[in-house]
Amino acid sequence: MSSSRVWRAVAVLFVVFLLHAPAHAQRKHTVQQGQTLGAIAKRYRVSVTNLAAANRLKKTSNLRVGQVLRIPPKGVVYVYPGQTLTGIAQLNKVSVKALARANRLKPTATLRVGQRLQLPGYSAQAKASKARNTVLNGLVTLERPASKETLRVRLFDKAGKPEPKARQRLARFLRDRENDEGRRPHVRLMRVLSYVADHFNGRTIIVVSAYRSVGNGNNGASRHASGQAIDIRVEGVPNEVLRDYCLTLSKVGVGYYPRSSFIHVDVRSKAVYWVDWSRPGEPPLYLPPGETPEKYDAGASTAVSPTSL
Repeated sequence: MSSSRVWRAVAVLFVVFLLHAPAHAQRKHTVQQGQTLGAIAKRYRVSVTNLAAANRLKKTSNLRVGQVLRIPPKGVVYVYPGQTLTGIAQLNKVSVKALARANRLKPTATLRVGQRLQLPGYSAQAKASKARNTVLNGLVTLERPASKETLRVRLFDKAGKPEPKARQRLARFLRDRENDEGRRPHVRLMRVLSYVADHFNGRTIIVVSAYRSVGNGNNGASRHASGQAIDIRVEGVPNEVLRDYCLTLSKVGVGYYPRSSFIHVDVRSKAVYWVDWSRPGEPPLYLPPGETPEKYDAGASTAVSPTSL
């Protein structure tokens, strides 16, 4: 088998993995020259202790270039040598009883080094309950640089229900600019935009691409064609920060494009995360998180395309 076919097969397997793996499983970091455990922990907003424990390292460990570190998801704690359930509860400002219950442990349980603990309130059920009870501000400011349009609209009322007129205005704003066709955005996508606006204190959300009508190379399989996807960036916010926040949302697809100017986010039945190293106008180049194109044959992965995007 030729080298290019081997790499193409590898890329296909990685894409399949990305499409079926939960988003938090993809959070890994490849150590670069000069990076320390402390600097990496600060970048991902986790404690040095938790980062070290997640990777079975000491807090004083020296890192090697190319080493892959697992980044603890929000709400997850890994046990560091010497830690107890009581100590971890105190550090995270939760009760020992609640921490034990969240992990089906006895309050007097002995922990093992590297053990994964879920903090109270971060389980899937707790997140779903919190999302249902969250009252969104709902005020969103959007901008489309290509057409020089702006929209400031409150997408949800005080009870958290979508505003019909606001949804119509948003549909018009997110229309296909090639033929002026529009489609009502999915309510969950409206909610994603509201969450992003709330989280980043009302900063302007810049829309790179939204609704795409069938035709012009679009066969209708894309979630953009059903009003379920949008490509965005947030004014003054690094795309990596926007990506990390979107990964905390429930049942969304998040696409990170290191060589482009936006983050893709869509609504779907399960969380998915992928990284596409292609440049604007190039075929997709999907690689696993932490990998860079330099390790791959030029063009080896460009024919691969996830079927669920």
